[in-house]
Amino acid sequence: MIALLQRYLFQNFGLKALALAAAVLLWGLMATGPELETAVSVPVEFRNMPKDLEVLSDQDSNVHLQVKGPSGKLRSLSRAEVAVVLDLAKVQQPGTRTFALDSGQVILPRGVRLVKSIPSQLRLVFERRARREVAVVPRFIGAHEPGYEIARYTVDPPSLQVVGPESRVALLDHAITDPVPVAGLVGNAGFTTNAYLPDPHLRFENLQSVRVNVEMRKR
Repeated sequence: MIALLQRYLFQNFGLKALALAAAVLLWGLMATGPELETAVSVPVEFRNMPKDLEVLSDQDSNVHLQVKGPSGKLRSLSRAEVAVVLDLAKVQQPGTRTFALDSGQVILPRGVRLVKSIPSQLRLVFERRARREVAVVPRFIGAHEPGYEIARYTVDPPSLQVVGPESRVALLDHAITDPVPVAGLVGNAGFTTNAYLPDPHLRFENLQSVRVNVEMRKR
């Protein structure tokens, strides 16, 4: 067994040694090649998000990083290897907090280092999470047939629960549907559509489609 292993190890030893030397040389060139700088844009990620708080921010969610490192590493650098992570474990109450975006928050591959980030700080507003039931109002489009009008309509479900920062939830009166076409309609019809929230900070508790039933009649 030992003899067989030795024969395997030393068979074509010169070629194996040459291949190993070439691999070491290539790794060395990549690791110690001339240093270059490049830019990469990545979204901000949150760790330990407070359970009952919402982040309210109108800043761009992407951070532009200028990084420096060996040319070989930068050429193969992908967004999957880079991250900006903010730890929110110390945020317990509503209010405004400013976070520095430095090397402590930026995750980079070994050998690559941060030169600067744009922006260099991120200011976030934290608000209490609120929920509210709001009516769903259909939006109709299209010209009615001459002499016809919408006699009645129903929406199922008639309301949906909305979640988000309490100041934004308080401003919301209703949700609207995607356009419901009634052009040429002279009787009863049902339409399956989606509800829409114009405020990007708000979301539906349980996103679902809605059913709009329309009855047209002569004036």
